[in-house]
Parts: sequence; structure tokens; C-alpha cells
Amino acid sequence: MVVLIVVIAAASVAIGFAVGRWAIPVVLSAGWLLYVLGRKEEWWGSGVGDGWQVALVVGALLAAVAGGAGVFARRRINRPT
Repeated sequence: MVVLIVVIAAASVAIGFAVGRWAIPVVLSAGWLLYVLGRKEEWWGSGVGDGWQVALVVGALLAAVAGGAGVFARRRINRPT
């Protein structure tokens, strides 16, 4: 579970930094929601285990916050002087 959290956070920060738009936290959160709900409905993979609702909420919040941090860092570095 810790590895998943680190991977989501690192990828979200990198994507947020690379794109630099404030819509990215919403897109990242929606992507995580789609991934977990797709696993639940067995669209891909073999379903989810116990506590998937917690992973859904925590992953969506983490993706949004980390993506926002990446966007903030990009805009802070590239702001006009």
C-alpha cells in the first residue's frame, strides 16, 4: 500500500509540473476514481479487496493534492518577474 501511495504521489506531482494547468488535479482525481471503480466492476483486473472505498477516497485526494503541488511548483518557478 505504501508503494502505491508513493507512486501515485510522484506521478501526480510530475504530471502537474509537466502540464502546469489548474485543471490537472481534477483530471488526476477523476482518473483515479475511474481506475478504482473499473476494478470494482471488473472492467479490468479481478476486482478489489476489502477497504476499497478508503483506497478510492485517499487515492483521489492524494492525486488531486499532489497534482496541485506540481502545478503550484511549475507556476512558482515560471512566474514573470
